[in-house]
Amino acid sequence: MGFNLLTEPWLPAVRMDGTRQEISLAQALGEAASYRRLAGATPTMTAALHRLLLALAHRVYQPLDAERWAQLWQARREGGLPSKELAAYQHRWHARFDLFDPHLPFFQCPALDNTPGSTAKLVAGWAAGSNRTLFDHTTADQRPVLPAAQAARWLVTVQAYDTSGTKQPYRTERTAEGGLGNRFGCVLVEGASLHETLLLNMQRYQPDDELPARTTGADRPVWEAEQPPAPEPDERAPLGWTDLLTWPSRRILLSTPSSAGTEVDGVVITPGTRLKGDLVEWEAMAAWRRPWLKGGKQGELRAVTLDELRGVWRHSQELLLSSDRRWWNSWRAARHAKGPLPAQEPERRRPAALDHIAELAEDGHIPEDTVYTLRVFGQQLGDQGGDTYAWYEEAVPAPVALLRADSARIGAIVGYAVSLATDLGAQLKLMERQYATDFHRELSKEQEKKSSELEILYWPQLAQPFAALLRELGQALLHGSSESEPAERWGQAVCDLADTTAWQWLQGAPRRDRSLLTASAHFDDFQLARHKLHRIFRGGLARYTAPPLENA
Repeated sequence: MGFNLLTEPWLPAVRMDGTRQEISLAQALGEAASYRRLAGATPTMTAALHRLLLALAHRVYQPLDAERWAQLWQARREGGLPSKELAAYQHRWHARFDLFDPHLPFFQCPALDNTPGSTAKLVAGWAAGSNRTLFDHTTADQRPVLPAAQAARWLVTVQAYDTSGTKQPYRTERTAEGGLGNRFGCVLVEGASLHETLLLNMQRYQPDDELPARTTGADRPVWEAEQPPAPEPDERAPLGWTDLLTWPSRRILLSTPSSAGTEVDGVVITPGTRLKGDLVEWEAMAAWRRPWLKGGKQGELRAVTLDELRGVWRHSQELLLSSDRRWWNSWRAARHAKGPLPAQEPERRRPAALDHIAELAEDGHIPEDTVYTLRVFGQQLGDQGGDTYAWYEEAVPAPVALLRADSARIGAIVGYAVSLATDLGAQLKLMERQYATDFHRELSKEQEKKSSELEILYWPQLAQPFAALLRELGQALLHGSSESEPAERWGQAVCDLADTTAWQWLQGAPRRDRSLLTASAHFDDFQLARHKLHRIFRGGLARYTAPPLENA
């Protein structure tokens, strides 16, 4: 019987009316305009399933150039992507999508001869082996049976986001690096429908012409490989973009309780393929930044990741703004000027989809007043990398007008805005730490790592006002008006929030005598620092914000 992912419902989709439905891969492409988005059980699953669907879309509709993209974009009015190419691709590769095919099971290695373990190894959040969880009570001798659709979703997720550490050994090989998804925050540009989302995240894809960069004519997703992978772990460079999107970081084999192949009762997971080379050379759904080091030196490009407390909006420069060299050159010149400068690292590389959207807006395919949403997905592993500490999904507005901006001025304004929030957050933490020091309450290294009460009160409140700032900056660029007013509103909102947070700290604990006097003194020091930082922020804006145009 089998379970073919092209035709069987298994993708968790949200319809335009908000109801949920499981759909097949063919439906996800052919009826894409009928669905809002894919929404998995975890942020990592949502990211992994979108990457799989994007790999399929690139292969079905290649070669994909600007003209072809415009045709596919217009097809959203007809309900979905064209059916002719989809039917041809489905006819050719249909058998490769069978989850239980005895010779070429989808995304698996049939040559594994290990004894299958519990399906708990496949499902993140279930207890398995020494990886215990607080609320799940699965034990090693239990073998939960998974429906084929659920097993398929976790199969794709594990390939991208499995933890590192010891796995079932293949002969002597026992350890494996974490899945590639653990190395970066996966950025997805979200449109009004799944159709728009797919097109917005599809790159120009012409493998025979080596587009996108480093993609070769040999590029193919995992299901198009001529042979199933050998069970031995290996290491290689990607063949291209769709190969990377479906990277086989693990050798996996699902087992079924019957030949019907509609359920999964066991799984083998062993080390798979390691990436040869640097991920920064290949990954296009990540933002990258080159931080400043001591002595004015620059570090290596690092991927933007998500933080437990501080929002990903802090990386809006890297996520949204152009990487034009003119911005970098103007920054270097400004470093020798007098006065305050933004404390954010300037050299950056945003996700490739945003460069593509800027070009499409330039060509008139996308209205410049459109505001998309960047959804950023991530996973934080524990200190040893062998367990999952947290999953993240955050959203940042992406005004097309900002995506098209290539001036140093906009980058500086956003840099100052983030720096003000960062510096005020540091002052709040300093106030709390100095108070503790005065009473000989030195914090341990473990306590230093933990978020303080003040940070918990402060950071989560900043995402919404910063989103408003981004939208208003986009509007200012559209209408040729000054960016100073929205930036000033942001500055005042952040200072007010920091002030409220400090006041809550001062009043929140019962204090008397020396304790009260000491806390009040540190509160007064914070107030002085807050006023100084706000003054620096406003002075920086005066240098970089432009007056409104005379005819605006």
